[in-house]
Amino acid sequence: MSGIFSIGISGLNAARAALDVTSHNISNVNTDGYNRQRLSQSAATPQFVGYGYAGRGVDLYAVSRLYDGFMEEQLQNVTASSSGFQTQATALGDIDNLITDGNAGLSNVMQGFYTSLQTLSQQPTSIAARQSVISQAESLSGRFQSMNTRMEEVRNGLINQINTSVDGVNSYAKQIAALNEQIISLNQGEGRAPNDLLDQRDALVRDLNKLIKTDVVEQSDGMYSVYVGQGHPLVIGETSYEMTMTRGAPAQPEDPEAPSLAIKLPGTNNTVVLNSQLIAGGSIAGAMTTLNYDVARVQADLGRMAVEFSDAMNRQQALGVDLNGQPASTPMFADLTAFRTDAENATTPAGEAKAMRDALRRFAVAVQEPSQLAVASGIQAGAATPVDPTEVASGKPSISAIWQVSNLSPAANPKLPAAPAAVLSLEYTAGPLPLGQTTPFVAMFNGVPAQVTQSVTQAGVYEFIIPGPLPGGQHIAFKFEGQAASNQTIAVTPRTGAAGESAQLDNANLLEMARLQTRPLMAATPNSTSTFLPAVGAARTGSLQSFYGQTVSYVGSRTNVVQVSQKAQEAALQEVKLKRESFSGVNLDEEAANLIRYQQAYQASSKVIQVAQEMFQSLLDLR
Repeated sequence: MSGIFSIGISGLNAARAALDVTSHNISNVNTDGYNRQRLSQSAATPQFVGYGYAGRGVDLYAVSRLYDGFMEEQLQNVTASSSGFQTQATALGDIDNLITDGNAGLSNVMQGFYTSLQTLSQQPTSIAARQSVISQAESLSGRFQSMNTRMEEVRNGLINQINTSVDGVNSYAKQIAALNEQIISLNQGEGRAPNDLLDQRDALVRDLNKLIKTDVVEQSDGMYSVYVGQGHPLVIGETSYEMTMTRGAPAQPEDPEAPSLAIKLPGTNNTVVLNSQLIAGGSIAGAMTTLNYDVARVQADLGRMAVEFSDAMNRQQALGVDLNGQPASTPMFADLTAFRTDAENATTPAGEAKAMRDALRRFAVAVQEPSQLAVASGIQAGAATPVDPTEVASGKPSISAIWQVSNLSPAANPKLPAAPAAVLSLEYTAGPLPLGQTTPFVAMFNGVPAQVTQSVTQAGVYEFIIPGPLPGGQHIAFKFEGQAASNQTIAVTPRTGAAGESAQLDNANLLEMARLQTRPLMAATPNSTSTFLPAVGAARTGSLQSFYGQTVSYVGSRTNVVQVSQKAQEAALQEVKLKRESFSGVNLDEEAANLIRYQQAYQASSKVIQVAQEMFQSLLDLR
């Protein structure tokens, strides 16, 4: 009789335990990261009773969770990747909005500056027109500064995000280490593990992967070891390692503002620097990638534009004379060439980007007085003189305009020397041209001829480059009118501010400044992550505005690529979550059916006990 009672009681206990587990599942249907649990039971060891082995009821041996380690690892990886792309997409979207905004970008204000130059060329002595050029230059400088300020906001925002995320990483690491300690102390072995604590630990690891991609190794005792980068420990058993964010040296010695990550060794002040390129996911990786490549690339491009534009304008300004006929003594913009040198001497992309950021911060208009603008050419041509002294001078041909074209860096930009150090003249040939000569002119510099060619970019313009042995390389361009019946010579001299020269002032130097709008000032940025600068002396292939267009295109392309990747990762994340939910999530319909099933089992076990009681009572009634 006692056997029936014990079997019934075991059934009651099993049904009650199953109802407990089912109720626990239903209660946690909305708990994030909860894995559905189930009761594991088996038939009790039978007892030999003579006629065979009779059952002894049911044994309960574990409450386990429905858990797939491979699926959990997938979820962690996709979570890290999705979070990284989300961070990149947000920052790149801000940058894209900035540089494509007509009211905040550079295109309109650059066009306004060049338009003011064209206006001044029509009235070169107008103080109002000169002041307008200075005002437009200040607007352009202000727009560069404004864009740099916005880019600095994005850069500092990403750095602050990394710093905040590092605090989150350390918090999660401590919690995981504490759960490791709890789990190992509560683990009874043979599958009797604290399932809810395991779920909490897995949820913490997933949250940690939103910040930084991790590799998790489960030890034989059930503890988690968590690594970042290339095997740098973050959690080992009950010990958590502190992650720190530092700036500058030793990881970034050329940029004291650049952030880097390190792991602090427990009990010491020593740290191990993490290679940011080996952090494959999470918001920290997304922020570091955007910061080190996209933000740095855009700021380097803007800095290069400021350096090359100001240098080109200053070089041309230096070759002209001001409203008073004096050689230009004040540059149009602040000299930023030292920052170009700093960038070229840098050995890391961070160092290059820092030098260009510094250049952007200091880009400003230097000329303050309208009269200081070097509108007129710094050189002048005299009247044509017959080579044969017996001929009467006709003044033909006449040089209607002559000016010096600036040489771009890294070439020197010397002015035309004055006599007697140098003597320059244009020798005009009447009649058939000598063999090898393509224009009526030959330039003679200290008796050394220089070939004069027709410009391929400007109609009616002739040009030549002065040879040595004096510091040569001056690029001279001119226009002429009329023809002569005999050979002529025309002297070319620098303007010195002497009396009588002011009446001959022109707008030739200003027009050459205006032509900088289409002149190739910029060499293309290398498509590389190891440098943002072209090689020294690389061919300049694009104008300032076309180069800016390339920067806009780069940002647009990167933004599109990241957004597409983000959407793909979001879809993958949702798919993995659905797979996980279908496998280990709580299904309320199934749990409701289980409640009924286990309730009926409980009632049936109660009936067994009732039958045993009635049988026992029948025996008592036989007395």
